[in-house]
Amino acid sequence: MTRISPVEIRRPYLVIPKLIKQPTWGGQYIVAAKGWQEHGDLGQLKIGQSYELFSGSNVSLLEDSDDKLFTGELTDNTAVALPTSAPHSRPLAGLIEADAAAVLGSKRSQEHAGKLDLLLKFTQALGNSFQAHIKADLKHPKWLPKPESWYYFEPGLITLGVKPGIDWQAYEACVRNIAARMTELGTQVKGGTLSYEAAQDQISQLLKNQDPWQYVNLVPTQSDDLVDLSSGALHHSWEEDPIQAPMGNVLYELQSEALDAVSTFRNFDKGKMSTDGSIRPIQIDEYYQFINRTPELNDPKSHFQSPRTLTHNNEFRFDRLLSTRFYSLDKLTLTQQGAAFRDDINSFRHIFVKSGRAHVTAGGCSVAVSAGHSAFVPAASGVYEVSALAASTQVLISY
Repeated sequence: MTRISPVEIRRPYLVIPKLIKQPTWGGQYIVAAKGWQEHGDLGQLKIGQSYELFSGSNVSLLEDSDDKLFTGELTDNTAVALPTSAPHSRPLAGLIEADAAAVLGSKRSQEHAGKLDLLLKFTQALGNSFQAHIKADLKHPKWLPKPESWYYFEPGLITLGVKPGIDWQAYEACVRNIAARMTELGTQVKGGTLSYEAAQDQISQLLKNQDPWQYVNLVPTQSDDLVDLSSGALHHSWEEDPIQAPMGNVLYELQSEALDAVSTFRNFDKGKMSTDGSIRPIQIDEYYQFINRTPELNDPKSHFQSPRTLTHNNEFRFDRLLSTRFYSLDKLTLTQQGAAFRDDINSFRHIFVKSGRAHVTAGGCSVAVSAGHSAFVPAASGVYEVSALAASTQVLISY
């Protein structure tokens, strides 16, 4: 077991993000938000997601996110979960292994068997499949619950829940027809009897004729919207629209740390096919077995959360955006340079600077955090302070 000093267990750390290359649907929003356009070739890459905190995170020993030595780890969906080492860093897992209760907090450590069990992502997505997860409390031999929630930075577009009064048999027949035809087209492309370009034309017409979107709620989202999917068993997807959502879906995700392979089932992958004819497996049986069909819970309005102001004074405003039994999210707005916020804690805090720049102080140590970057404060700190280094600094606090 790693031995760590009391100072190491109480001090704040900059978190080194893991940047996921997504050439088909990523963009430059995340890199620009972090001010890293000139870092290596990041300014030329499409980044779809940044893992801001998870069990595989490394924390930095540097003290300022503006330090030229501070940069992210570039990876992809296939490698992001693999352990890595980064310059001037230590693995968060090592701190947790040394003293899980001190790092995570006694209650969280007990509830999650000494594991972090939280994944925070900064995402720019142009679209994804029709999908769902099982109910949060359901025990299943294969599928794990995946509570998740989305906080929007920019206007976006989603499907959320099924429409009231739909014909469920017709909906299922629709996606099964698409799946069968996609398999046929993929086989033809693989066998060389159909070109990829011709297959794409046929797929486009297939989706137009079947139109699975007719069965689900299409919902625009606005900046600062909070969509809570933590109950599970709810249909959802991100959508594409160059007019309503020109940057795609730009959001901050909170979710339990469960891999897609054991938590996400899809009934429609929106006609995606690789150039070699390969298509991603879908799970139509599971989707219709576990999807929530209750009209009230399929009403999108029931999943949009409104902020609740806890404190408001001349220096700051402190809002509770979300509170679930899996995770919570607060927003701190420091209204002027030099304004400060202090809080007593018995659980860790993850502090993401959405705009401006801040000092995060705990255990007698401080780190400077600029927009797009974050810090981790261990529970053993007992108290932490966020002070504004720039006017109108906004901070998201997760735990």
